[in-house]
Amino acid sequence: MGDTRDAAREIHGLLRRMVRDLLARKPGGHLLNATLDEIVVHLPAGGGDDEGFAADLAACLEDEVDEAIRRAAAFSPGHVYCHRCRAAACEHSSPPTAQHVFVGYNPTGTPLFEPMAQALLALRHPEVNALHDNPRALVTLVQDSATLRGTMLAAWQNPGCEVVGQLVAGYFRPPGANNGERLALTLQVTAARTRKHGLRLGLNLLGKPDGAWPVDLEPPWRRPLRWAQDALASVAAPRGRGHRRCLPSQEEVEERVLGILGGLSRRLRQERSGRTRRTGHAQERHQSGERPTRKALDDVRAAPAEAFLLDERNDTLVVLGERGRTHFFTPAGRLASSARYSRDAIAGKQRRGQWRPAPVERVAGLRATLTAAAAAADEPEGEPDAV
Repeated sequence: MGDTRDAAREIHGLLRRMVRDLLARKPGGHLLNATLDEIVVHLPAGGGDDEGFAADLAACLEDEVDEAIRRAAAFSPGHVYCHRCRAAACEHSSPPTAQHVFVGYNPTGTPLFEPMAQALLALRHPEVNALHDNPRALVTLVQDSATLRGTMLAAWQNPGCEVVGQLVAGYFRPPGANNGERLALTLQVTAARTRKHGLRLGLNLLGKPDGAWPVDLEPPWRRPLRWAQDALASVAAPRGRGHRRCLPSQEEVEERVLGILGGLSRRLRQERSGRTRRTGHAQERHQSGERPTRKALDDVRAAPAEAFLLDERNDTLVVLGERGRTHFFTPAGRLASSARYSRDAIAGKQRRGQWRPAPVERVAGLRATLTAAAAAADEPEGEPDAV
């Protein structure tokens, strides 16, 4: 038993040295120096000669190290991936001030940052003036991967690491901020593609407040970001069953990511508006308990679980009623619109992934909201409204 353990310790030491040697001669290997022991080595099956086993082991170690470097380089909180340095934590990868946002890459793949107001002014954003004229306004912008790639030359681009889309949002004012301190955020969805792990999506927040956010207060973006992270979890999941299972195409991934970022934008705005006082008209509407049409209420009550779908692009809950009736509810439980769809139209939207099964908690939340609103309004029963 002792001889076996001694041999195992010797093998462990040899494997560590082999991994350390590989890291020393690979670009980005320094990213893993502190986590050397976290690299999992899968030994090749025996049965061959010594030379064959040695070649298989060396190839296996190199694959494991390459995968670990790619994972470490692609994701680093608060940093954007730098194609020039082949890393996500270098001198170029974070915004220099609290008001800078990521605007794309230069020809050699170096990240570029600009003050949010300057970036939106260059793009002729219709709400850019609100950054200064309306201190309560929250201005947002969703951008796709082609825009963010900027002028980067193909020779510098690492195809395994990409910013799929991003949302720029500002300004936020940290509690207790002095001298008009304002914070702009860059919320990015990044993709890393590796042979072993396939497609991995991550939500990263780039922002550099002059001081730390108070630990006893919740940042206004925390709940919206939590929703976006949950929504992203299913984007890269394989579809279909059995031998027909396949990963979504790059176009499908980007379409869904941009839809989620649009929903994130709306949730951030709702969070901001919820923190400010309602206008008199809005307060009156709120107290009046505006209700959906009677048919919409009836369909929600009668709909089975599979009749609730989520439209991530618009962040609305879709409820399928009888004879093609389709109702769209906002996250706050308000009826946005109702329409009639044919079976083929509904099936097509589900097949393309535009409408997906709704999370159980969203369905329960809608039912509870509508029940409470109906009880508060205490309206007499009348004829059903037509859709």
